[in-house]
Amino acid sequence: MKKIYYFLLLCFVSTFLFTPIQKETPLYAAQTQTKQPIELTLDADLKTTVSELTIQLQIDSKYPIAEVRYMANRIATISNFHNKNNSTELIATKNNTYSLTITENGIYSFYAKDSKGNETYISKFVLCIDSTAPQITISSTAKQSSTSYEITLSATDKSEIVSFAYLEGAYGNAQDSAWNKATEIESSKILLNPGKYTFRAEDCLGNTTIEIQYIGTKPQETEELKAVWISYLEFSKAPYTEASWKKQIDTMFNQVVANGMNAVIVHVRPFSDAFYPSAYYPWSSYVSGKQGKDPGFDPLAYMVTAAKERDLQIHAWLNPYRVTSNTTDVTTLSPDHPARKWLTDTKTSNDRNVLSYGGKLYYNPASKEVQTLIINGVKELVTNYDLDGIHFDDYFYPTLGKNYQTNFDAKEYNTYCKAETKLGKTPLSIADWRRENVNTLVREVYAAVKEIDKNVQFGISPGGFIDYLTMDDRYYVDYETWLSYDGYIDYLCPQLYWTNSHSIFPFNETLLRFIEARTNPDIKLYVGIASYKAGLKTEEAEWYTNENVLKNMISFSRKTKEVDGFMFFRYDFFISKKNNIALKNMLTELKKSN
Repeated sequence: MKKIYYFLLLCFVSTFLFTPIQKETPLYAAQTQTKQPIELTLDADLKTTVSELTIQLQIDSKYPIAEVRYMANRIATISNFHNKNNSTELIATKNNTYSLTITENGIYSFYAKDSKGNETYISKFVLCIDSTAPQITISSTAKQSSTSYEITLSATDKSEIVSFAYLEGAYGNAQDSAWNKATEIESSKILLNPGKYTFRAEDCLGNTTIEIQYIGTKPQETEELKAVWISYLEFSKAPYTEASWKKQIDTMFNQVVANGMNAVIVHVRPFSDAFYPSAYYPWSSYVSGKQGKDPGFDPLAYMVTAAKERDLQIHAWLNPYRVTSNTTDVTTLSPDHPARKWLTDTKTSNDRNVLSYGGKLYYNPASKEVQTLIINGVKELVTNYDLDGIHFDDYFYPTLGKNYQTNFDAKEYNTYCKAETKLGKTPLSIADWRRENVNTLVREVYAAVKEIDKNVQFGISPGGFIDYLTMDDRYYVDYETWLSYDGYIDYLCPQLYWTNSHSIFPFNETLLRFIEARTNPDIKLYVGIASYKAGLKTEEAEWYTNENVLKNMISFSRKTKEVDGFMFFRYDFFISKKNNIALKNMLTELKKSN
């Protein structure tokens, strides 16, 4: 088909491309050389390269125009336009003119018909549009015993390359304001010290591309992560004694090692409570049987010791905003719970720190007091325990529905808008403002972790429904920024909890989209695997008909060469489904060297 297309392209280019546009003649009228009842001409510059092209249609008829239509990427005849499903109608403007703005090269055919049934058409090849960003090539040569590198840059593009620039660090958005302070490159060769840089190339039409690269030696890659989530649900059964707790941890961690894994992601703060003695949060009911009750020992301290003895990484898993999951009755919380104290003290200024929505209580992401509370809680964890990571999961903003502009933290947004307007600034939209609330917390948690211990990782595990993460009424998870900049996260682990037969988020395709979004080479990409769905008959049939469904997820992820490891949800299902064939096949695959 490509050969036929290019043959027709050559034939038509010679016929139409160099014909003066203002003297365009209807194709069928060219043989008679007589004026037709209706004539159609185009007004557009097809020689100058542009990012988009506006074509003005001029129609000459003594009768009113009844219909104007166009067809894209098809060599048309008049009969093609008689089937209206083949083409798109153009509507006249108030000035009774017709125009079309196009952004892609191709064949465009236009048709006009007047009230007496006279009709004509015209076709044009458009080859002058350039909306493609330049392709950058970067090479480096060590100078002076590798203390500096000579960098050679080149770029290819349909249009003229106007500028090269670079910034030290990762800046995944070519429109970021940081580029206003970037170093412009006047020569194709420059000297740089070893490190990570972002390079930008821009053509004369403003098409821009960026490339993040290491100059010199990239930090050594770590081994593939093979982790299991151990949630508060695994600790929901009595007795809550030190001996029973330690026995349970030993059993769990021994099984994790036997399964060929090297890390545990352990819940330490599920409902703004703590699995450890905290200066900010009450004891969790899942370690003592009652929220606020001291179990008499430090469960997290023992988990850290037990993990280190088995060469397991241990990441402390916490939910930053969740207060309750099935009630809005604040009296169900322990008296020393920060949410209860805010809602029941004599001050009214802090009442908005906790919001009720959908039968649950949440911390208000827009509150600075809330952000400080969460950050302080992270600081005490990193300071007091030999952790390998701090882990947030997918509990961010709830789904707010059609009233998202007026509910939840909309009151704080209105206050923000008034303050910005008073300063002469344009406020963000409520959706962007909420994303920035989350981003602010993420940035500050990252900075707090690294200030205490640069070796501790900070990662987030959002839901894998990639298109929903950036919707205006829910979550406000700016994963693209997190995967493109320094200073937000060390890893992202999207929960890809569907098979390839899922109609909206098939596993392979969704994983590739997350891979494409990661432009910062320092950010690790892990995959959250729904091992709990093995054999489940309430989901896609593949979960219970394909014995290799989980194994295939592991093997495909490894074949991409872009996945740094896996997290499996959750521990209990490795026990309750230990005889499931799909689970066994996955564990066999996991133990293979990648």
